[in-house]
Amino acid sequence: MLNEPIRIRCGMIIEKEDKILLQRSPGVNHWSLPGGMMQIGEKYVDAAIRGVLEETSLKVEEMEFFGILSGRDCFITNKFGDQAFHLQVVFMAKEYTGKVKIMDECNREHRFYKRTTLPRNLNPQQKLFINSWKEKTPLPIIN
Repeated sequence: MLNEPIRIRCGMIIEKEDKILLQRSPGVNHWSLPGGMMQIGEKYVDAAIRGVLEETSLKVEEMEFFGILSGRDCFITNKFGDQAFHLQVVFMAKEYTGKVKIMDECNREHRFYKRTTLPRNLNPQQKLFINSWKEKTPLPIIN
């Protein structure tokens, strides 16, 4: 197990003109939501805002709770074979400032996708949220 086998990832569905912002990291083939791991003492909302800023340079000020994912779908195995449990907390924002850009070596690509053209290779832990956004499922999404 990793040193921190239970972590909380706070992600953000960022919507612009009925499109969703997805990103890919180096060495990872799937598309995911921007966001970050919660730090000790941090609030969910603050972790999501910080993560989005660090990964995209976008500043989000207003958002709503979108959903939470727990259970078996949260188990991950990293490229070294280490296993962990990543609880997913997701918010949604339609208002933000700034322009999307690569902030560091942790991200290689950002792209806005229409509901009808989402990529197939979505992050398994976030697929439920992305598809719920696509289908306009009533909120919150709790699993």
